[in-house]
Amino acid sequence: MKKGLTTLLISSLLAFSLNAADKKADMDHRTMLMKDMRSMLDAMEQIQRGGLYSSSDDMKLGVKKLQGTLKILESEEIKFILPKDQVYAYKFAQKSASMLRLYSDDMITSIDAGRMDDALEDYTQLLKQCTSCHIRIRNW
Repeated sequence: MKKGLTTLLISSLLAFSLNAADKKADMDHRTMLMKDMRSMLDAMEQIQRGGLYSSSDDMKLGVKKLQGTLKILESEEIKFILPKDQVYAYKFAQKSASMLRLYSDDMITSIDAGRMDDALEDYTQLLKQCTSCHIRIRNW
C-alpha cells in the first residue's frame, strides 16, 4: 500500500512538472513571437519614417530588420503560437511571410532604381499584409 501510494505521488509530481514544462515552452514561444512582432513594428516605422524624410538608407535598414524577423513566420515554430482552432492559420502565416518577403525585396529594387513612389506603394502592400494577418488570425 505504501509503495503504491509513493508511486502514485511520484507519478503525479512527474506529470505536473511535465505539464508545467509544456506551458513554459509555450510561453517562451509566445515571448519570442511578441519580441519579433515588436521588431516588425519598429521596422515598419523605420521604413515609413525613411519614406517620409526621403531617406533611402533608413528605408533599406527597416527592410533589412523586417526581413530578419520573417524567419519565425517561415519556420515550423510558428505552429506553437498560432491558434489551434484555426486550421488555416499556419498556411496563412506562411503565405503572409512569403508576401512580406516579396514586397520588401521589391521595395529594395525600387529604392535602388530611384522609384520612391513604387517603394512607398510596396510599403502600403507590406502594411496590408500585416493588417490582413492580424485581422484573420487574431480575430480583430
